[in-house]
Amino acid sequence: MSLLCIILGGIRSARYVKRMISKKKLIEGSITVKEAKKFPITASCVLFGLYLFFKPDGKAWLMSLGGTYLPSQYSLMINKTLGTSESNATTSFGPGIFKKIGSYLPEHIVEFFPEMPELKKEYFMKFLLYMICFQGCVALANLLKPVFSRILRLLPIGDHWPRFNTPYFVSWKKGNKEMDSDDVEDAPKKDTEYLLKIDFDTHDLIALFFCLSVGISHVMQRHWITNNIIGIAFSIYGIEYLHLSSFKAGSFLLAGLFVYDVFWVFATDVMTSVAKGIDAPILLQFPQDIFINGWKDAKKHSMLGLGDIVIPGIFIALLRRFDLRVIDKAEHKNAKSRFYFHVTIISYALGLFITMGVMHYFKAAQPALLYLVPCCLVIPLTFSLIRGEFSALWNYNEEQFIEKTDEQKKEKVDSKKKNN
Repeated sequence: MSLLCIILGGIRSARYVKRMISKKKLIEGSITVKEAKKFPITASCVLFGLYLFFKPDGKAWLMSLGGTYLPSQYSLMINKTLGTSESNATTSFGPGIFKKIGSYLPEHIVEFFPEMPELKKEYFMKFLLYMICFQGCVALANLLKPVFSRILRLLPIGDHWPRFNTPYFVSWKKGNKEMDSDDVEDAPKKDTEYLLKIDFDTHDLIALFFCLSVGISHVMQRHWITNNIIGIAFSIYGIEYLHLSSFKAGSFLLAGLFVYDVFWVFATDVMTSVAKGIDAPILLQFPQDIFINGWKDAKKHSMLGLGDIVIPGIFIALLRRFDLRVIDKAEHKNAKSRFYFHVTIISYALGLFITMGVMHYFKAAQPALLYLVPCCLVIPLTFSLIRGEFSALWNYNEEQFIEKTDEQKKEKVDSKKKNN
């Protein structure tokens, strides 16, 4: 399943970049070298924040994180302050956050709110599940839209109703300087900024309508098949639209997440606690006991996180574009064929086999990026050395086709001034 996601995502990514270039549009949200270096730190902050949310109903969460190296009086004091202690190991933070706030309010204010609402972990988990399932259905609808469009065009209504596939564009714009509200729409691009841009058509809405049945089914039954359908859609969609600006950016991203994955899995219980705490389709599953209990009642699953598919996947998609010489059509003439996409897919498969072998040998879960990153990074670089294309691969970039932020534009102007 993971190889299917990477192959389809890589092919679709090359088509997407070609389409943007042909329309002379800039690619939004590209990951540059600077962002790739910061990504592991940002991911660590998000992961640790989720850990603080999921972990506290265990035994002194600070102690399990590394508080054993602190003097006992400090660890107990901090845990007591946060609402978790040895004597209260089986309870969580207690009442909902609104009730805790209410306990500090004056009585003459509290009497107006006799029943303070509770904001519990269960409510947040349901919201997270609904949001992820909806976004997964949107990704699935995007992938299946050509199928629905083909079927709709074959229907008689398609011939008699020309506006059946009506396009829509919804946006939310803000001004970067003071101006009248009715001037924002016609203001110059440098004076405005889009907070939200959504473009869709009637076929998108119809595809989403039918795909929502997958999300509803997963919310109701939590079956591994619906989980995988949503997970595969997420992975392919992410690989297609998450754009790496250069090979160097991809290398820094993989290297940083290699350290990130190893640290949070081996040095702490943070990763495993968060993975077990989120009951949502954020990984692919396959039942190990399918031949014993059947595909409906299977309960023991092998799992692979979507990050272990999407992160190497966007790097392999970059190599697909390098093979096709997407950014330089002149190179197509008399250029020798490139096979880095195929080589790295085989390398990714090798990394997965190594992961599974080590997992079975040590009888313990393994951070997949520990084995996937060296395979996906070292093997293509070695292949480029053999072919004499190391410099071309290492310096490959698509930064001329990405939309620059104001900060990036300023850095470019400053560098030009220095050079002059």
